[in-house]
Amino acid sequence: MQLLVPLVSAYRYDGPEVNTRLAHSEAKILHEKIHHKAYSDDEIIRILTTWSKAQLLATFNYYNDAFGHPINKDLKADPKDEYLKTLRAIIRCLTCPDRYFEKVVRQAIAGLGTDESSLTRVITTRAEVDLKHIKEAYQKRNSVPLERAVAGDTSGDYESMLLALLGQE
Repeated sequence: MQLLVPLVSAYRYDGPEVNTRLAHSEAKILHEKIHHKAYSDDEIIRILTTWSKAQLLATFNYYNDAFGHPINKDLKADPKDEYLKTLRAIIRCLTCPDRYFEKVVRQAIAGLGTDESSLTRVITTRAEVDLKHIKEAYQKRNSVPLERAVAGDTSGDYESMLLALLGQE
């Protein structure tokens, strides 16, 4: 909660400007806190919840350059830790949202049954944002068009609604 509430309630500058000195210093702060396993430290929360996407991407890029690997590699210490899982999801969603949402859709469709809540949430909320990129990521990862996967896993009006949002009628 201490991470999610500020993440969704903070006002963020949305422009392209980046302060490279800030990116360098905050990448070092992130690395230090993660190295000491202080994952819920106020500094990590402050960095993730206050800066623009462009500033965060610059910070994550500098982290990768300075420490030789992406920040998410350092956050895989305990794969069963829900807080770390949330932290990784936030960073992945910021750095490559199309691949993040492709994974959510893939997991919603995979196996027996459908996670209708997750599938509906992604397709409806991303329809006018970046659904085209999610569809491309899905095709690339799974060698199957997303429309075909959805049609094979859903039926009736629910299927028709999802396919319409996916651009297939």
